[in-house]
Amino acid sequence: MMTDIIPLLKSGKTVFNINDVQQLLWQSNKDYTRLVLYRMTKRWILTRIKSGIFALPNYDILELASKLKPKSYISFETVLQKDWIIFQDYSQTITLASDNTLQKKANWFVFEYHKLSDFILTNTIWIKNYKNNYMIASTERAVCDMIYLYKNIYFDNIRNLNVYKLEKLKDIYNKKTSLLIWQLIENVRHQNT
Repeated sequence: MMTDIIPLLKSGKTVFNINDVQQLLWQSNKDYTRLVLYRMTKRWILTRIKSGIFALPNYDILELASKLKPKSYISFETVLQKDWIIFQDYSQTITLASDNTLQKKANWFVFEYHKLSDFILTNTIWIKNYKNNYMIASTERAVCDMIYLYKNIYFDNIRNLNVYKLEKLKDIYNKKTSLLIWQLIENVRHQNT
């Protein structure tokens, strides 16, 4: 039983679904995997977050957000607050780009998934794969996603945005969003002169 935790710890992941655990344990028997998970949760080695989702005690909340809804990446307010582009407190809300709009709750957090077009969602320019655990947008990508989603959005601090990245990103969005990104680029240049 205790040896079953070692592959999970060595994986570098903090959040697992049943298939993850099955692969890490090299186990083809799903019933055995469920038994192992049951025993680990009874001994407080793992926490059951939601049906089929388990986590180590000090799990990464962003990893959980991606595990709850595959085909998503961390973006919008979550990235922009972390990088001081917006100053509002979104510490209890994790925002992600996704293939549909929905909201989920788990362990005092709200996970907001916002629909982007497939062309934008599948384009990985300026999206980082963080330790193979989740995908996260760069600051500039999150800014562009916000402009696409909300159109008339105000950013508290644009001084440190990278104009080169914004110029590369504007072409993956529709024409209206591209024009708004271009206006933002001009504002960034103006603030930095």
